[in-house]
Amino acid sequence: DHITLLNAFKIVNDNFFDWTLHLVGKEFNDDYALSIKTFIKQNNLENHVFVYGSCPDISNILNQSDIGVLSSKSEGLPVSLLEYGLIKLPVVATNVGDCNKVISNTNEGILVEPDNDIVLSKAISKLIEDKDLRNVIAENLHQKVVSSFSESKSIDSLMKIYKQYQ
Repeated sequence: DHITLLNAFKIVNDNFFDWTLHLVGKEFNDDYALSIKTFIKQNNLENHVFVYGSCPDISNILNQSDIGVLSSKSEGLPVSLLEYGLIKLPVVATNVGDCNKVISNTNEGILVEPDNDIVLSKAISKLIEDKDLRNVIAENLHQKVVSSFSESKSIDSLMKIYKQYQ
């Protein structure tokens, strides 16, 4: 839900003019992508919002980021939240799909209702204003991802299932 994110960032940008938004992910050159670019231009955000498309060096990009945001109306278990956690990036995400399995309490990230640019902008602003909170969330999310979603944890869980059917 890029348009909700862009509306939220427009609000954020009024108070935090030196912050930027970087949109990374596959671009399909369709009407949806055009609506994002049109929004950016119509709202004079060209110097604050950058669209990259797919990037092979996502960990490099995330390491240069201060906050990860996932704004969506629908999700399964979003890999991006796991990537944010592994890289120790504090996150704001919409509470859809299994996002609440990754961010199960307020010390692991901020979950907001979907399709609400006001609450999304407030959550982003809260993290911008409070670097200590960003650090706490980043560390707690990292621990959660490593303990609950890592390769070794997945193998352990799978082995328990196999042992039930021996």
